Amino acid sequence: MTERPSYEELKRRIRDLRSEIEKLRESESRLLENLERYQIHFSLTMDVIYTLDAGLNVTSVSPSVGRVLGYSPEELTGRPFPGLNVLAPEYLEPALVDVMKVFSGESVRASIYEFITRTGRRVFGEVSGVPLIRDGKVTAVVSVARDITGRLEMEKSLRESEERFRAVFDSAQDCIFIKDSTLRYTFVNPFMTRLLGLSAQEILGKYDADIFDTETSARLRRSDRRVIEGEISKEELDLRIGGELLTFHIIKVPMPDGSGKFSGLCGIARNITERKRFEQKLHAKEKQLKLQAGNLEEMNTALKVLLDHRDQEHKKLREDIVQRAGSLLYPYLDRLKRAGLDGRLGVYLDIIRTNLDELISPFAEGASAEYRSLTPAEITVADLVKQGKTTKEIAELMNVSPHAVSFHRANIRRKLRLRHKKANLRSHLLQPGDGKSDLP
Repeated sequence: MTERPSYEELKRRIRDLRSEIEKLRESESRLLENLERYQIHFSLTMDVIYTLDAGLNVTSVSPSVGRVLGYSPEELTGRPFPGLNVLAPEYLEPALVDVMKVFSGESVRASIYEFITRTGRRVFGEVSGVPLIRDGKVTAVVSVARDITGRLEMEKSLRESEERFRAVFDSAQDCIFIKDSTLRYTFVNPFMTRLLGLSAQEILGKYDADIFDTETSARLRRSDRRVIEGEISKEELDLRIGGELLTFHIIKVPMPDGSGKFSGLCGIARNITERKRFEQKLHAKEKQLKLQAGNLEEMNTALKVLLDHRDQEHKKLREDIVQRAGSLLYPYLDRLKRAGLDGRLGVYLDIIRTNLDELISPFAEGASAEYRSLTPAEITVADLVKQGKTTKEIAELMNVSPHAVSFHRANIRRKLRLRHKKANLRSHLLQPGDGKSDLP
């Protein structure tokens, strides 16, 4: 017969039961809290969380599958995963291999698969899975798929951008360099290494003072300080490289980090030594041409003065010839004509007069218009006036009356445009040039 427990024993058992019940309630409460948190995470997560049983059937899918693939969880739950057609065919076999490895207890690294949305668009997902173990057995696989399409596109765009930059960086015929916030070189292109005669390893991580002489590094540091302060530096610098003085046009720009703080600088240096030499030669040539042009201008001015003087001399000579012919030849020819030469002498006189006209004609054309308009008698009077003869003396020489000489003088003043002017006729006639004068 079984011995009944004592009252104290019953009380102890009741206390133990109550303690166990309290622990169970606490465990249940914690489980409910965890379940609630899981459900919240499950419903709010941006990643797609899904579970597969041993038969590869989908047992659960998070609501985020609608945002990523365009399906509702109900459309996928309870169906075999291979028959869902949400995974690109070329990725189905490696995905199933990974799932079976998880079921066998192996650790599988995250893999990238290509999924097909409801609309047929392809997206990339990074998938990782862990086993769900109960009673020591793997009963299901819990997988998380993260949409990385945007990230991959950004990475592709970044790679293409880097490739373009690298193509420019490597092929540029200018020095391209990047310095960090401490002004150490972190990037140099091949052209810069060739110019300096150093390898990239001999430049990277170094300061200007480690590469250039004291004067050159000091000048570079001064421009770097302006860039650190936020300026874009543009300047021409003469730098001594390899014992040769070269001229560079250097542009440096600051590179801020995400918070806007200075994190380094990027610079491009172009060797313009040959261009500067050409500009100097061009400037010297321009200076020489200007000097020669000035000399030519002075020579042209002097030549013009000489030519003008020669023209005036020729003009005066022509006028003198016309005047002398009129005063020394024609008057006497006229007297011979009036003398009434007959026969052969008259013919000879006409021939002499005609030939003299032909000889004088070219000189008369070159003389001033005023002198060409004078008659032979007026030319004779003008020539005698130039010689300083008075009216009475001229009348006696020409065998005419003083009144006739005064008449000729008046006509000469009119034709020379001296009427109503206080100009001395003799002074005017003695003037070189075109015969015009305002002398009193």
